[in-house]
Amino acid sequence: MIEELTPRLLSVLVFLVVTTAPVLTLLLSAMLLRRYRRTVTEQMALTGGFDGPATDLLIPDRPSCDGNRSERAEGATRYRLAVNGPRQEALRYIGAGLAFAIVFALAARFVYPFRLGLPGFLISVWIYSWPVMPALMLIVPASMRRRLAYVAAYFAVFTLLTLWAGTVADIPATRFGAITLPARSSATPELTAKIWLVVNGVPTLLILLCFNRWVRAVAPIVLGFVTTALTGTLVTYIALFSVRGTDLAVALSVSMNLHVGWLALGAILLSLAGCAAIGWVLARWIARAYRLRKVSDQSLVLDALWLLFASYYAIWLILGGLGWTATALVAFAVHQVALALAHKSTVRAPQASCGLTFLRVFSLGRRSERLLDTVAKYWRHIGSVQMITGPDVARSTVQPHQFLDFLSGRLPMHFVRDAASLARSVSEWDRHPGADGRFRINNFFCHADSWQRALLRLVEKDDVVLMDLRSFSATNAGCIHELQHLVGNVSLDHCLLIVDDTTDIPFLERTLQQAWRGLPANSPNQGRSPNETPLHRFGSGAAALQPLLRQLCNAGTIGPTGVVA
Repeated sequence: MIEELTPRLLSVLVFLVVTTAPVLTLLLSAMLLRRYRRTVTEQMALTGGFDGPATDLLIPDRPSCDGNRSERAEGATRYRLAVNGPRQEALRYIGAGLAFAIVFALAARFVYPFRLGLPGFLISVWIYSWPVMPALMLIVPASMRRRLAYVAAYFAVFTLLTLWAGTVADIPATRFGAITLPARSSATPELTAKIWLVVNGVPTLLILLCFNRWVRAVAPIVLGFVTTALTGTLVTYIALFSVRGTDLAVALSVSMNLHVGWLALGAILLSLAGCAAIGWVLARWIARAYRLRKVSDQSLVLDALWLLFASYYAIWLILGGLGWTATALVAFAVHQVALALAHKSTVRAPQASCGLTFLRVFSLGRRSERLLDTVAKYWRHIGSVQMITGPDVARSTVQPHQFLDFLSGRLPMHFVRDAASLARSVSEWDRHPGADGRFRINNFFCHADSWQRALLRLVEKDDVVLMDLRSFSATNAGCIHELQHLVGNVSLDHCLLIVDDTTDIPFLERTLQQAWRGLPANSPNQGRSPNETPLHRFGSGAAALQPLLRQLCNAGTIGPTGVVA
Protein backbone atom coordinates (compact mmCIF):
# COMPACT_ATOMS: atom_id res chain seq x y z
CA MET A 1 0.00 0.00 0.00
CA ILE A 2 2.86 2.41 0.78
CA GLU A 3 4.03 2.24 -2.84
CA GLU A 4 0.52 3.06 -4.02
CA LEU A 5 0.03 5.96 -1.59
CA THR A 6 1.05 8.74 -3.96
CA PRO A 7 1.32 12.38 -2.87
CA ARG A 8 -1.88 13.18 -4.76
CA LEU A 9 -3.78 10.33 -3.07
CA LEU A 10 -2.50 11.30 0.38
CA SER A 11 -3.44 14.95 -0.18
CA VAL A 12 -6.96 13.85 -1.15
CA LEU A 13 -7.17 11.70 2.00
CA VAL A 14 -6.06 14.60 4.23
CA PHE A 15 -8.49 16.95 2.48
CA LEU A 16 -11.39 14.56 3.09
CA VAL A 17 -10.53 14.22 6.78
CA VAL A 18 -9.88 17.92 7.35
CA THR A 19 -13.09 19.07 5.65
CA THR A 20 -15.41 16.30 6.81
CA ALA A 21 -14.37 15.99 10.47
CA PRO A 22 -15.30 19.59 11.48
CA VAL A 23 -18.71 19.33 9.84
CA LEU A 24 -19.41 16.04 11.62
CA THR A 25 -18.06 17.58 14.82
CA LEU A 26 -20.52 20.48 14.56
CA LEU A 27 -23.49 18.17 14.04
CA LEU A 28 -22.47 15.66 16.70
CA SER A 29 -21.54 18.35 19.26
CA ALA A 30 -24.83 20.19 18.78
CA MET A 31 -26.80 16.97 19.20
CA LEU A 32 -24.89 15.84 22.28
CA LEU A 33 -24.98 19.26 23.96
CA ARG A 34 -28.70 19.48 23.40
CA ARG A 35 -29.10 16.15 25.14
CA TYR A 36 -26.64 17.20 27.85
CA ARG A 37 -28.62 20.37 28.57
CA ARG A 38 -31.84 18.35 28.74
CA THR A 39 -30.26 15.87 31.15
CA VAL A 40 -29.03 18.69 33.42
CA THR A 41 -32.49 20.26 33.42
CA GLU A 42 -34.16 16.95 34.25
CA GLN A 43 -31.71 16.21 37.08
CA MET A 44 -32.14 19.70 38.52
CA ALA A 45 -35.89 19.13 38.84
CA LEU A 46 -35.39 15.94 40.88
CA THR A 47 -35.05 15.71 44.64
CA GLY A 48 -32.05 13.87 45.98
CA GLY A 49 -33.26 13.51 49.57
CA PHE A 50 -30.70 15.90 51.03
CA ASP A 51 -30.26 15.12 54.73
CA GLY A 52 -28.58 17.00 57.54
CA PRO A 53 -29.10 20.59 58.74
CA ALA A 54 -28.20 23.31 56.29
CA THR A 55 -26.00 25.14 58.78
CA ASP A 56 -23.97 22.19 60.03
CA LEU A 57 -22.33 20.51 57.06
CA LEU A 58 -19.13 18.60 57.76
CA ILE A 59 -17.21 20.00 54.82
CA PRO A 60 -13.46 20.68 54.88
CA ASP A 61 -12.60 24.37 54.81
CA ARG A 62 -11.45 25.74 51.50
CA PRO A 63 -8.93 28.58 51.30
CA SER A 64 -10.06 32.18 51.37
CA CYS A 65 -9.73 33.86 48.03
CA ASP A 66 -6.92 36.10 49.18
CA GLY A 67 -5.50 34.23 52.17
CA ASN A 68 -4.59 37.03 54.58
CA ARG A 69 -7.02 39.95 54.26
CA SER A 70 -4.15 42.40 54.79
CA GLU A 71 -2.53 41.05 51.60
CA ARG A 72 -5.62 41.73 49.46
CA ALA A 73 -4.76 43.31 46.14
CA GLU A 74 -6.15 46.81 45.62
CA GLY A 75 -9.02 47.23 43.20
CA ALA A 76 -6.90 49.12 40.68
CA THR A 77 -4.31 46.35 40.66
CA ARG A 78 -6.98 43.69 40.17
CA TYR A 79 -8.49 45.67 37.33
CA ARG A 80 -5.13 46.12 35.63
CA LEU A 81 -4.32 42.41 35.89
CA ALA A 82 -7.77 41.41 34.65
CA VAL A 83 -7.72 43.76 31.65
CA ASN A 84 -4.12 43.03 30.69
CA GLY A 85 -4.50 39.26 31.07
CA PRO A 86 -6.18 38.56 27.71
CA ARG A 87 -3.85 41.02 25.96
CA GLN A 88 -0.74 39.34 27.29
CA GLU A 89 -2.12 35.93 26.38
CA ALA A 90 -2.81 37.23 22.87
CA LEU A 91 0.79 38.45 22.54
CA ARG A 92 2.06 35.00 23.52
CA TYR A 93 -0.10 33.34 20.89
CA ILE A 94 0.96 35.90 18.27
CA GLY A 95 4.61 35.02 18.87
CA ALA A 96 3.93 31.28 18.75
CA GLY A 97 1.76 31.77 15.65
CA LEU A 98 4.57 33.55 13.82
CA ALA A 99 6.96 30.70 14.68
CA PHE A 100 4.38 28.28 13.28
CA ALA A 101 4.08 30.37 10.10
CA ILE A 102 7.85 30.55 9.55
CA VAL A 103 8.08 26.73 9.51
CA PHE A 104 5.42 26.48 6.80
CA ALA A 105 6.90 29.39 4.84
CA LEU A 106 10.31 27.70 4.79
CA ALA A 107 8.75 24.44 3.63
CA ALA A 108 6.76 26.23 0.92
CA ARG A 109 9.93 27.89 -0.31
CA PHE A 110 11.36 24.45 -1.15
CA VAL A 111 8.16 22.90 -2.53
CA TYR A 112 7.18 25.94 -4.59
CA PRO A 113 10.37 27.82 -5.52
CA PHE A 114 9.87 31.52 -6.08
CA ARG A 115 12.19 34.40 -6.87
CA LEU A 116 10.57 37.27 -5.02
CA GLY A 117 13.24 37.41 -2.33
CA LEU A 118 12.50 38.74 1.14
CA PRO A 119 9.10 40.33 0.37
CA GLY A 120 7.90 37.07 -1.19
CA PHE A 121 8.99 35.12 1.89
CA LEU A 122 7.28 37.60 4.21
CA ILE A 123 4.07 37.28 2.20
CA SER A 124 4.25 33.52 2.73
CA VAL A 125 4.82 33.99 6.48
CA TRP A 126 1.92 36.43 6.68
CA ILE A 127 -0.43 34.05 4.85
CA TYR A 128 0.46 31.18 7.19
CA SER A 129 0.10 33.44 10.25
CA TRP A 130 -3.63 33.89 9.58
CA PRO A 131 -4.64 31.42 12.38
CA VAL A 132 -3.58 34.14 14.80
CA MET A 133 -6.68 36.13 13.78
CA PRO A 134 -9.36 33.59 14.84
CA ALA A 135 -7.24 32.85 17.92
CA LEU A 136 -7.39 36.52 18.93
CA MET A 137 -11.18 36.44 18.59
CA LEU A 138 -11.26 33.58 21.12
CA ILE A 139 -8.77 35.08 23.56
CA VAL A 140 -9.60 38.79 23.70
CA PRO A 141 -13.19 39.94 24.42
CA ALA A 142 -13.97 42.54 21.78
CA SER A 143 -16.87 44.14 20.01
CA MET A 144 -17.63 43.32 16.39
CA ARG A 145 -16.18 46.68 15.36
CA ARG A 146 -12.87 45.94 17.05
CA ARG A 147 -12.72 42.45 15.55
CA LEU A 148 -13.23 43.91 12.10
CA ALA A 149 -10.43 46.37 12.89
CA TYR A 150 -8.09 43.45 13.68
CA VAL A 151 -8.92 41.79 10.36
CA ALA A 152 -8.56 45.09 8.48
CA ALA A 153 -5.11 45.62 10.03
CA TYR A 154 -4.07 42.11 8.97
CA PHE A 155 -5.09 42.70 5.35
CA ALA A 156 -3.54 46.17 5.36
CA VAL A 157 -0.16 44.60 6.15
CA PHE A 158 -0.84 41.91 3.55
CA THR A 159 -1.53 44.62 0.93
CA LEU A 160 1.69 46.50 1.80
CA LEU A 161 3.73 43.30 1.48
CA THR A 162 2.08 42.60 -1.89
CA LEU A 163 2.95 46.10 -3.13
CA TRP A 164 6.53 45.63 -1.95
CA ALA A 165 6.80 42.26 -3.69
CA GLY A 166 5.38 43.91 -6.81
CA THR A 167 8.57 45.96 -7.08
CA VAL A 168 10.65 42.76 -7.50
CA ALA A 169 10.88 41.85 -11.21
CA ASP A 170 11.10 38.06 -11.03
CA ILE A 171 9.83 37.52 -14.60
CA PRO A 172 12.58 38.48 -17.10
CA ALA A 173 11.95 40.60 -20.17
CA THR A 174 10.55 38.68 -23.12
CA ARG A 175 10.93 39.58 -26.79
CA PHE A 176 8.38 38.57 -29.45
CA GLY A 177 9.74 39.85 -32.74
CA ALA A 178 9.51 43.59 -32.60
CA ILE A 179 7.54 43.50 -29.36
CA THR A 180 9.41 43.42 -26.07
CA LEU A 181 7.69 42.73 -22.77
CA PRO A 182 9.65 44.35 -19.95
CA ALA A 183 10.69 42.51 -16.81
CA ARG A 184 7.84 42.40 -14.34
CA SER A 185 6.72 40.93 -11.02
CA SER A 186 4.50 37.90 -10.62
CA ALA A 187 3.19 39.26 -7.32
CA THR A 188 0.02 40.93 -8.51
CA PRO A 189 -2.77 41.76 -6.05
CA GLU A 190 -5.11 39.35 -7.84
CA LEU A 191 -2.65 36.45 -7.61
CA THR A 192 -1.76 36.95 -3.93
CA ALA A 193 -5.45 37.29 -3.05
CA LYS A 194 -6.19 33.99 -4.82
CA ILE A 195 -3.31 32.29 -3.01
CA TRP A 196 -4.64 33.54 0.33
CA LEU A 197 -8.12 32.23 -0.44
CA VAL A 198 -6.81 28.83 -1.54
CA VAL A 199 -4.67 28.47 1.57
CA ASN A 200 -6.95 30.00 4.22
CA GLY A 201 -10.49 30.13 2.84
CA VAL A 202 -11.66 26.59 3.58
CA PRO A 203 -10.06 26.15 7.05
CA THR A 204 -11.40 29.54 8.15
CA LEU A 205 -14.92 28.52 7.18
CA LEU A 206 -14.47 25.20 9.01
CA ILE A 207 -13.26 26.98 12.14
CA LEU A 208 -16.28 29.29 12.10
CA LEU A 209 -18.54 26.25 11.84
CA CYS A 210 -16.79 23.92 14.27
CA PHE A 211 -15.79 26.37 17.00
CA ASN A 212 -18.83 28.60 17.20
CA ARG A 213 -19.78 29.63 20.74
CA TRP A 214 -22.66 27.12 20.99
CA VAL A 215 -20.49 23.99 20.67
CA ARG A 216 -17.03 25.32 21.51
CA ALA A 217 -16.89 23.78 24.99
CA VAL A 218 -16.89 20.20 23.68
CA ALA A 219 -15.75 20.68 20.06
CA PRO A 220 -12.05 19.81 20.69
CA ILE A 221 -12.92 16.46 22.31
CA VAL A 222 -15.51 15.59 19.68
CA LEU A 223 -13.18 16.70 16.88
CA GLY A 224 -10.38 14.46 18.17
CA PHE A 225 -12.76 11.52 18.41
CA VAL A 226 -14.27 12.09 14.95
CA THR A 227 -10.91 12.69 13.28
CA THR A 228 -9.44 9.49 14.72
CA ALA A 229 -12.43 7.40 13.66
CA LEU A 230 -12.65 8.99 10.22
CA THR A 231 -8.92 8.69 9.51
CA GLY A 232 -8.84 5.02 10.44
CA THR A 233 -11.87 4.26 8.30
CA LEU A 234 -10.48 6.03 5.24
CA VAL A 235 -7.08 4.35 5.61
CA THR A 236 -8.81 0.99 5.81
CA TYR A 237 -10.87 1.80 2.72
CA ILE A 238 -7.78 2.79 0.72
CA ALA A 239 -5.84 -0.25 1.91
CA LEU A 240 -8.75 -2.54 1.09
CA PHE A 241 -9.01 -1.29 -2.48
CA SER A 242 -5.28 -1.23 -3.18
CA VAL A 243 -3.84 -3.99 -5.38
CA ARG A 244 -2.61 -6.04 -2.44
CA GLY A 245 -5.73 -5.33 -0.42
CA THR A 246 -8.00 -6.45 -3.24
CA ASP A 247 -6.01 -9.66 -3.77
CA LEU A 248 -6.19 -10.43 -0.04
CA ALA A 249 -9.92 -9.70 0.09
CA VAL A 250 -10.62 -11.99 -2.86
CA ALA A 251 -8.52 -14.78 -1.37
CA LEU A 252 -10.33 -14.50 1.99
CA SER A 253 -13.69 -14.37 0.23
CA VAL A 254 -12.98 -17.61 -1.61
CA SER A 255 -11.59 -19.40 1.42
CA MET A 256 -14.47 -18.30 3.68
CA ASN A 257 -17.15 -18.70 1.02
CA LEU A 258 -18.29 -15.16 1.79
CA HIS A 259 -19.27 -12.47 -0.69
CA VAL A 260 -16.43 -9.97 -1.05
CA GLY A 261 -18.86 -7.07 -0.48
CA TRP A 262 -19.80 -8.33 2.98
CA LEU A 263 -16.13 -8.87 3.74
CA ALA A 264 -15.28 -5.30 2.75
CA LEU A 265 -18.18 -3.90 4.78
CA GLY A 266 -17.14 -5.92 7.82
CA ALA A 267 -13.56 -4.71 7.55
CA ILE A 268 -14.63 -1.07 7.37
CA LEU A 269 -17.05 -1.41 10.30
CA LEU A 270 -14.41 -3.20 12.35
CA SER A 271 -11.93 -0.45 11.55
CA LEU A 272 -14.49 2.21 12.52
CA ALA A 273 -15.14 0.50 15.86
CA GLY A 274 -11.43 0.10 16.58
CA CYS A 275 -10.58 3.70 15.72
CA ALA A 276 -13.58 4.94 17.70
CA ALA A 277 -12.17 3.09 20.71
CA ILE A 278 -8.82 4.80 20.15
CA GLY A 279 -10.67 8.13 19.89
CA TRP A 280 -12.39 7.44 23.21
CA VAL A 281 -9.02 6.73 24.84
CA LEU A 282 -7.75 10.01 23.40
CA ALA A 283 -10.76 11.85 24.84
CA ARG A 284 -10.12 10.30 28.26
CA TRP A 285 -6.48 11.36 28.04
CA ILE A 286 -7.56 14.94 27.28
CA ALA A 287 -9.96 14.90 30.24
CA ARG A 288 -7.21 13.65 32.53
CA ALA A 289 -4.79 16.33 31.30
CA TYR A 290 -7.50 18.92 31.98
CA ARG A 291 -8.03 17.74 35.55
CA LEU A 292 -4.26 17.87 36.11
CA ARG A 293 -4.26 21.51 34.84
CA LYS A 294 -1.90 20.64 31.98
CA VAL A 295 -4.46 22.03 29.54
CA SER A 296 -7.38 24.41 29.88
CA ASP A 297 -10.65 24.83 28.04
CA GLN A 298 -9.12 27.67 26.03
CA SER A 299 -5.87 25.88 25.21
CA LEU A 300 -7.82 22.85 24.00
CA VAL A 301 -9.79 24.96 21.54
CA LEU A 302 -6.71 26.84 20.35
CA ASP A 303 -4.64 23.65 19.95
CA ALA A 304 -7.44 22.14 17.86
CA LEU A 305 -7.57 25.33 15.80
CA TRP A 306 -3.87 25.24 15.00
CA LEU A 307 -3.93 21.51 14.26
CA LEU A 308 -6.78 21.99 11.80
CA PHE A 309 -4.95 24.79 9.97
CA ALA A 310 -1.69 22.80 10.01
CA SER A 311 -3.41 19.77 8.50
CA TYR A 312 -4.97 21.83 5.74
CA TYR A 313 -1.72 23.69 4.99
CA ALA A 314 0.04 20.33 4.65
CA ILE A 315 -2.32 19.32 1.81
CA TRP A 316 -0.58 21.70 -0.60
CA LEU A 317 2.91 20.71 0.56
CA ILE A 318 2.27 16.97 0.20
CA LEU A 319 2.15 17.44 -3.57
CA GLY A 320 5.89 18.06 -3.34
CA GLY A 321 6.48 14.62 -1.80
CA LEU A 322 5.17 12.40 0.98
CA GLY A 323 7.91 13.57 3.33
CA TRP A 324 6.42 17.04 3.49
CA THR A 325 3.55 15.57 5.50
CA ALA A 326 5.76 15.99 8.56
CA THR A 327 5.66 19.78 8.15
CA ALA A 328 2.31 19.91 9.95
CA LEU A 329 3.68 18.07 12.98
CA VAL A 330 6.91 20.06 13.02
CA ALA A 331 5.10 23.40 12.75
CA PHE A 332 2.65 22.46 15.53
CA ALA A 333 5.51 21.27 17.74
CA VAL A 334 7.39 24.54 17.17
CA HIS A 335 4.21 26.44 18.02
CA GLN A 336 3.78 24.50 21.27
CA VAL A 337 7.42 24.96 22.29
CA ALA A 338 7.32 28.69 21.54
CA LEU A 339 4.08 29.02 23.49
CA ALA A 340 5.43 27.06 26.45
CA LEU A 341 8.56 29.23 26.55
CA ALA A 342 6.43 32.38 26.38
CA HIS A 343 4.26 31.14 29.26
CA LYS A 344 7.27 30.13 31.31
CA SER A 345 8.95 33.51 30.90
CA THR A 346 5.91 35.76 31.30
CA VAL A 347 3.26 34.00 33.41
CA ARG A 348 3.68 34.60 37.13
CA ALA A 349 1.58 32.92 39.78
CA PRO A 350 -0.53 35.63 41.47
CA GLN A 351 0.43 36.35 45.06
CA ALA A 352 -3.24 36.66 45.96
CA SER A 353 -6.13 35.44 43.83
CA CYS A 354 -9.78 36.33 44.32
CA GLY A 355 -12.71 34.15 43.33
CA LEU A 356 -15.96 35.31 41.78
CA THR A 357 -19.32 33.74 42.67
CA PHE A 358 -21.85 34.14 39.86
CA LEU A 359 -25.57 34.13 40.74
CA ARG A 360 -28.29 34.96 38.26
CA VAL A 361 -31.86 34.66 37.07
CA PHE A 362 -31.87 31.33 35.21
CA SER A 363 -34.53 32.51 32.77
CA LEU A 364 -32.08 35.02 31.28
CA GLY A 365 -30.73 32.24 29.10
CA ARG A 366 -28.31 33.48 26.44
CA ARG A 367 -28.01 36.95 28.01
CA SER A 368 -26.64 35.41 31.18
CA GLU A 369 -24.37 33.09 29.21
CA ARG A 370 -22.90 36.01 27.24
CA LEU A 371 -22.27 38.01 30.42
CA LEU A 372 -20.55 35.09 32.13
CA ASP A 373 -18.41 34.36 29.08
CA THR A 374 -17.24 37.95 28.74
CA VAL A 375 -16.62 38.64 32.44
CA ALA A 376 -14.90 35.28 32.92
CA LYS A 377 -12.43 35.95 30.10
CA TYR A 378 -11.08 38.81 32.19
CA TRP A 379 -11.69 37.54 35.72
CA ARG A 380 -10.06 34.15 35.18
CA HIS A 381 -6.71 35.91 34.99
CA ILE A 382 -7.06 36.95 38.65
CA GLY A 383 -9.18 34.19 40.20
CA SER A 384 -11.58 31.31 39.73
CA VAL A 385 -15.33 31.55 39.06
CA GLN A 386 -17.87 29.60 41.14
CA MET A 387 -21.49 29.00 40.19
CA ILE A 388 -24.46 26.66 40.26
CA THR A 389 -24.92 25.04 36.87
CA GLY A 390 -28.25 25.70 35.19
CA PRO A 391 -29.75 25.12 31.77
CA ASP A 392 -28.74 28.66 30.76
CA VAL A 393 -24.97 28.04 30.97
CA ALA A 394 -24.81 24.24 30.89
CA ARG A 395 -23.47 24.10 27.35
CA SER A 396 -20.75 26.72 27.78
CA THR A 397 -19.39 25.62 31.18
CA VAL A 398 -19.28 21.84 30.73
CA GLN A 399 -15.82 20.48 31.50
CA PRO A 400 -14.16 17.59 29.59
CA HIS A 401 -14.44 15.01 32.37
CA GLN A 402 -18.07 16.00 33.05
CA PHE A 403 -18.93 15.66 29.37
CA LEU A 404 -17.36 12.20 29.16
CA ASP A 405 -19.19 11.14 32.31
CA PHE A 406 -22.39 12.32 30.64
CA LEU A 407 -21.61 10.15 27.60
CA SER A 408 -20.99 7.22 29.98
CA GLY A 409 -24.29 7.81 31.78
CA ARG A 410 -22.56 8.91 34.98
CA LEU A 411 -23.46 12.60 35.04
CA PRO A 412 -25.88 12.12 38.03
CA MET A 413 -22.79 11.30 40.13
CA HIS A 414 -21.78 14.97 39.87
CA PHE A 415 -25.00 16.23 41.45
CA VAL A 416 -25.17 17.34 45.08
CA ARG A 417 -27.66 15.07 46.87
CA ASP A 418 -26.37 14.98 50.47
CA ALA A 419 -23.74 16.45 52.77
CA ALA A 420 -21.10 13.96 51.61
CA SER A 421 -21.56 14.73 47.90
CA LEU A 422 -21.55 18.46 48.69
CA ALA A 423 -18.27 18.04 50.56
CA ARG A 424 -16.84 16.12 47.62
CA SER A 425 -17.92 18.80 45.15
CA VAL A 426 -16.32 21.54 47.24
CA SER A 427 -13.10 19.53 47.65
CA GLU A 428 -12.88 19.17 43.85
CA TRP A 429 -12.94 22.92 43.30
CA ASP A 430 -9.79 24.10 41.56
CA ARG A 431 -8.77 27.54 42.80
CA HIS A 432 -5.25 27.49 41.36
CA PRO A 433 -4.07 28.78 37.96
CA GLY A 434 -3.29 26.32 35.19
CA ALA A 435 -0.21 26.16 32.99
CA ASP A 436 -1.45 29.14 30.98
CA GLY A 437 -2.00 31.26 34.09
CA ARG A 438 -5.80 31.18 33.84
CA PHE A 439 -8.15 29.97 36.58
CA ARG A 440 -11.08 27.58 36.25
CA ILE A 441 -14.85 27.80 36.39
CA ASN A 442 -16.05 25.58 39.23
CA ASN A 443 -19.67 24.53 38.99
CA PHE A 444 -22.18 22.90 41.33
CA PHE A 445 -24.71 20.44 39.91
CA CYS A 446 -27.71 20.64 42.23
CA HIS A 447 -31.08 18.96 42.63
CA ALA A 448 -34.20 20.90 43.59
CA ASP A 449 -33.59 20.24 47.31
CA SER A 450 -29.82 20.80 47.42
CA TRP A 451 -29.11 24.13 45.70
CA GLN A 452 -29.84 26.14 48.86
CA ARG A 453 -27.23 24.13 50.78
CA ALA A 454 -24.76 24.64 47.93
CA LEU A 455 -25.41 28.38 48.09
CA LEU A 456 -24.03 28.41 51.65
CA ARG A 457 -20.71 27.13 50.36
CA LEU A 458 -20.65 29.46 47.37
CA VAL A 459 -20.73 32.66 49.42
CA GLU A 460 -19.13 31.70 52.73
CA LYS A 461 -15.65 33.05 52.00
CA ASP A 462 -14.20 36.29 50.65
CA ASP A 463 -15.18 35.71 47.04
CA VAL A 464 -16.73 38.62 45.17
CA VAL A 465 -20.42 37.94 44.46
CA LEU A 466 -21.89 39.05 41.14
CA MET A 467 -25.68 38.63 40.95
CA ASP A 468 -27.37 39.21 37.61
CA LEU A 469 -30.87 40.51 38.38
CA ARG A 470 -31.89 41.47 34.88
CA SER A 471 -35.48 40.27 34.26
CA PHE A 472 -35.88 39.75 38.03
CA SER A 473 -39.53 39.67 39.18
CA ALA A 474 -41.81 38.09 41.77
CA THR A 475 -41.69 34.79 39.85
CA ASN A 476 -38.01 34.24 40.66
CA ALA A 477 -38.33 32.56 44.06
CA GLY A 478 -34.76 31.25 43.95
CA CYS A 479 -33.30 34.72 43.49
CA ILE A 480 -35.46 36.04 46.35
CA HIS A 481 -33.91 33.42 48.65
CA GLU A 482 -30.41 34.28 47.40
CA LEU A 483 -30.97 38.00 47.99
CA GLN A 484 -32.18 37.38 51.54
CA HIS A 485 -29.17 35.19 52.24
CA LEU A 486 -26.70 37.74 50.81
CA VAL A 487 -28.10 40.65 52.80
CA GLY A 488 -28.24 38.61 56.00
CA ASN A 489 -24.95 36.72 55.82
CA VAL A 490 -22.52 38.25 53.31
CA SER A 491 -20.76 41.58 53.61
CA LEU A 492 -22.15 43.86 50.92
CA ASP A 493 -18.60 45.10 50.36
CA HIS A 494 -18.14 41.87 48.40
CA CYS A 495 -21.36 42.01 46.37
CA LEU A 496 -22.54 43.66 43.18
CA LEU A 497 -26.11 43.35 41.90
CA ILE A 498 -26.78 43.99 38.22
CA VAL A 499 -30.07 45.56 37.14
CA ASP A 500 -31.42 47.06 33.93
CA ASP A 501 -34.72 48.18 32.41
CA THR A 502 -36.06 44.61 32.52
CA THR A 503 -35.65 44.41 36.31
CA ASP A 504 -38.76 44.91 38.41
CA ILE A 505 -37.11 47.60 40.53
CA PRO A 506 -40.07 48.24 42.90
CA PHE A 507 -40.31 44.52 43.72
CA LEU A 508 -36.53 44.33 44.13
CA GLU A 509 -36.64 47.23 46.58
CA ARG A 510 -39.42 45.55 48.57
CA THR A 511 -37.46 42.29 48.65
CA LEU A 512 -34.35 44.06 49.91
CA GLN A 513 -36.34 45.98 52.52
CA GLN A 514 -37.80 42.72 53.80
CA ALA A 515 -34.32 41.19 53.95
CA TRP A 516 -33.00 44.18 55.92
CA ARG A 517 -35.89 43.96 58.38
CA GLY A 518 -35.00 40.33 59.10
CA LEU A 519 -31.27 40.99 59.46
CA PRO A 520 -29.63 38.47 61.89
CA ALA A 521 -27.91 39.86 64.95
CA ASN A 522 -24.51 38.58 63.75
CA SER A 523 -24.92 39.84 60.18
CA PRO A 524 -21.85 41.61 58.76
CA ASN A 525 -24.24 44.27 57.42
CA GLN A 526 -25.52 45.37 60.86
CA GLY A 527 -25.44 49.13 61.15
CA ARG A 528 -25.79 49.76 57.44
CA SER A 529 -28.63 51.22 55.47
CA PRO A 530 -30.61 49.49 52.70
CA ASN A 531 -29.54 52.38 50.48
CA GLU A 532 -26.02 51.00 50.62
CA THR A 533 -27.00 47.88 48.66
CA PRO A 534 -24.51 47.89 45.73
CA LEU A 535 -26.65 48.06 42.57
CA HIS A 536 -25.13 48.52 39.12
CA ARG A 537 -27.27 49.51 36.15
CA PHE A 538 -25.85 47.50 33.27
CA GLY A 539 -26.18 48.97 29.79
CA SER A 540 -25.79 47.43 26.38
CA GLY A 541 -22.76 47.27 24.13
CA ALA A 542 -19.06 46.70 24.77
CA ALA A 543 -18.68 50.05 26.55
CA ALA A 544 -20.86 48.82 29.43
CA LEU A 545 -18.43 46.07 30.39
CA GLN A 546 -15.49 48.15 31.61
CA PRO A 547 -17.42 50.01 34.38
CA LEU A 548 -18.86 46.67 35.51
CA LEU A 549 -15.46 45.02 35.59
CA ARG A 550 -13.96 47.95 37.48
CA GLN A 551 -16.65 47.77 40.16
CA LEU A 552 -16.18 44.02 40.50
CA CYS A 553 -12.46 44.48 41.00
CA ASN A 554 -13.14 47.14 43.63
CA ALA A 555 -15.61 44.94 45.52
CA GLY A 556 -14.21 44.01 48.91
CA THR A 557 -11.41 46.60 48.73
CA ILE A 558 -13.52 49.71 49.41
CA GLY A 559 -16.77 50.53 51.18
CA PRO A 560 -20.24 50.06 49.69
CA THR A 561 -20.62 51.80 46.35
CA GLY A 562 -24.33 52.50 46.44
CA VAL A 563 -26.51 52.76 43.37
CA VAL A 564 -24.87 53.44 40.04
CA ALA A 565 -27.10 55.13 37.51
